[in-house]
Amino acid sequence: MTISEATKFQKLLKLIANENKFNIIQLLAQGEVCVCDIGEKLGIEQSLVSHHLNSLRSAGLINDRKLGSWVHCSLNKKEFAKLSKSFSQYLSPEVISDNMCSIHDECKCLINNLPKKIYEK
Repeated sequence: MTISEATKFQKLLKLIANENKFNIIQLLAQGEVCVCDIGEKLGIEQSLVSHHLNSLRSAGLINDRKLGSWVHCSLNKKEFAKLSKSFSQYLSPEVISDNMCSIHDECKCLINNLPKKIYEK
């Protein structure tokens, strides 16, 4: 992962970690929703809904379409597929190493905090 890819990935994770944004994403995962219904369904003010939707839209995570005077939002599947792929590629259990610290004699965190039998493999 390049530095710019890592930075974008970190920003997206931080963005969706916000409780309201995460709840909006979960709601939109069930299908397209009118903006006017999001606040009502989630119990948050319309101005806050607009703020969160703008952030998610700027990040490319949601799509919207105007129907008369109403705006309907949905998730951008392509962007979520990219996010999922990045997560799987860099943070899935399969790619996380089980390697222990290789400098046991000098590593105070292991020697001081773990029973000796754990770090003597």
